Amino acid sequence: MRDTADQGSTTETARPPDDTTHGPAPLSQERDASAERSREPEPLGVEFCLSHAGLVLTDAIASGSDVTVSLEQQVADAESTLLVVAVESDDFEGFETALDADATVTDPAVLDSSPGRRLYRVEVTDEAERITPSLVRSGGRILEMHTVDGQWQVCAQFVSRTALSEFRTVCTERNVTFRLDRLYRTGDGSNAGVCGLTADQQTALETAHREGYFDVPRGISQAELADELEVSPSAVSQRIRRGLDQVLGSELDVPTE
Repeated sequence: MRDTADQGSTTETARPPDDTTHGPAPLSQERDASAERSREPEPLGVEFCLSHAGLVLTDAIASGSDVTVSLEQQVADAESTLLVVAVESDDFEGFETALDADATVTDPAVLDSSPGRRLYRVEVTDEAERITPSLVRSGGRILEMHTVDGQWQVCAQFVSRTALSEFRTVCTERNVTFRLDRLYRTGDGSNAGVCGLTADQQTALETAHREGYFDVPRGISQAELADELEVSPSAVSQRIRRGLDQVLGSELDVPTE
């Protein structure tokens, strides 16, 4: 008979010499990993208003209450910064007179024109108070930027509250007025706008639909809708146009250029 007393149990599994754990991680480790992931900062969606006499196009924007300017594109190189802006107005002659006199930009050119809307290219001068580079350096990115009542309304995303705080500090140091309008977690579906809409766009579309703006014939005019929303008719037009573009792009899964 073989003596097995020193061989141990035949059901014992040998442990790797380096004590490495094989197979699924223990449940306690999974909980620890999940808790660590939950502590990672979530991006913040932020809507805010900026105002300062030296911000780009401030004088041109003030040329008329019906003027709405939207930033379409910004391109910078070692020599200059060029902006492409969409302008909605009932008085382009007055706007262009003010544009020529605006010290924050130079060399304006019309790239496209349609009734009530024109596309301009301008070059930013050294006289302008450049705040958007500070936004990017602080950890933010611009999603949308347009004017409301002569001020710049910005929809942006920041990597954290600390990044937003850093940008607000820069604004304070440079005497740029910062007014926070809306703050939300971009990953929180309950706070994020439908189809990625901004709060203003969603309100404009919901009100327009409720009041019959899209009916044939229309149940409410653009001017009446503007009065109800307490903004200019051009601002209503801009919010509805951009809002519809966002909804269609989201629902139809159309890639942006």
